[in-house]
Amino acid sequence: MVTRQRDNRITEWFARYGKRVLAFVRSKIRDLEAAEDAAQDVWLQLTRQEDLDEIEQVGNWLFTAARNRVTDYYRKKRTVPFSRIVPSDNPGEEDQDADLPDDLVFDHWLEQNLPDALLETQEFWDELERALELIPTEQREVFVANELYDVSFREMSEQTGLSVNTLLSRKRYAVLRLREHFEQWKND
Repeated sequence: MVTRQRDNRITEWFARYGKRVLAFVRSKIRDLEAAEDAAQDVWLQLTRQEDLDEIEQVGNWLFTAARNRVTDYYRKKRTVPFSRIVPSDNPGEEDQDADLPDDLVFDHWLEQNLPDALLETQEFWDELERALELIPTEQREVFVANELYDVSFREMSEQTGLSVNTLLSRKRYAVLRLREHFEQWKND
């Protein structure tokens, strides 16, 4: 009986969130087959949860898991710089921030200072996640939006109501903190 109730809850959640989770993943991963696989992994992960009652907000849980699958996809694929992980839907917009000074683009620093083989390791990605957690929230959010999701500063400004200069400043501080954090890796 417990199994039937569990299956019913998952089926109900899938009916409610299935299309939205897939649409979210497809907006981040252009390869349709890879996006579908990533979305399916989210649901597989949910079915493997021991106690569904521990999930307080299933929508938040699903979209966090989906974001993690997108990140995992790009970790495995890691052949493009951070700032170009997800191309823009608007033609011509993807180069909008291309003329940024080097102190605003973390992947340039990584490419110049760390070996490619190191950047492709799970150890690097785990350390990046730890380093991002140490950065103040407002700086981290701007960094992640711009570097990992390719959101332009103009777009962020429109969404948040903050000036482009404020956003640029936050990104710069995030990049400087991350460079400082990874400086030790240059000598390893």
